[in-house]
Amino acid sequence: MEASPDIEILRRLREAGGGFITGGDVAARIEILRGAGYGIEHSPGLGYRLVSSPDRLIADDILSRLAGRGWIREVLVFEKTGSTNDVVAGMARDGAGAGMVLFAEEQTAGRGRMGREWKSDPRLGLWFSLLLRPRMPFAQWPRLTLWIARAVAAGIQGECPGLEIMLKWPNDLYASGRKVAGILVESCVGANAFAVAGIGINVNHPSFPAPLDGRATSLRIETGKRLDRNAMAAAVLGALDRCFLSIPGHFEDVVAWASEADWLRGRWVSAAIGRGGDVHEGVAQGLDPEGALLIRTAAGPVARVSSGEVTRFSANRG
Repeated sequence: MEASPDIEILRRLREAGGGFITGGDVAARIEILRGAGYGIEHSPGLGYRLVSSPDRLIADDILSRLAGRGWIREVLVFEKTGSTNDVVAGMARDGAGAGMVLFAEEQTAGRGRMGREWKSDPRLGLWFSLLLRPRMPFAQWPRLTLWIARAVAAGIQGECPGLEIMLKWPNDLYASGRKVAGILVESCVGANAFAVAGIGINVNHPSFPAPLDGRATSLRIETGKRLDRNAMAAAVLGALDRCFLSIPGHFEDVVAWASEADWLRGRWVSAAIGRGGDVHEGVAQGLDPEGALLIRTAAGPVARVSSGEVTRFSANRG
């Protein structure tokens, strides 16, 4: 399918790297882009060049930055919604195909694991969900969280070179010991089986109010600069697109990354298995080949936690 004129013109402007583009069909499309908030300079005899972009998520802008559509087939942007996961799940039940992505500038009912509220400040982060229809046994679907975490980390690091991103098992990404991103995968089984991966990334928050200031960070805080959220969205989607080419094989590569990025290893942790399930306490010993968390309990044996939540952990290792 051919790209729309907006996507093609945006791609040409970006590929010009600050240079000018020309063409008989450019002028009318440029005016539409200007109306959408893009700063575009015109020089007689040279053509047009992009000098600034609006600070809002635009589906065509995100798509224009992707090298190819690949597995990501559709990008939608809502100004405001309750929960992107809920909206995408509804679309999945109505028969939507895999590879649809929904961003919201603001969520009023964003949530994390165990039903916890996820604060989704408008126009500061990336709050989005993507629809998956994994072609692998349902028993392996819990692996999706680590797959996605690896891709999100790669996308972030592509836009923030040198920034160390760590994994707090099973679904949080940390920078400088504080949470910068979270992942929530929700599944529906049956004839119309699907999974929805909700992803939240703190991008341009200048600060956080107490008590979040000691637990959360943003890419802006970590890098010292305001980031282009459309570019970050495209970087993460591109990484997710490449990631899913490896599903269902090569999970050992994902576990190797998770083990290397393991923020919990050597820390005292308390892990709950589901809501109201058993609680294991001890020192985190890393991950096993299936991606489960290993905990050396106070009594000596190593407990294996394949699903659950680390509810408490020490600030320091050991």
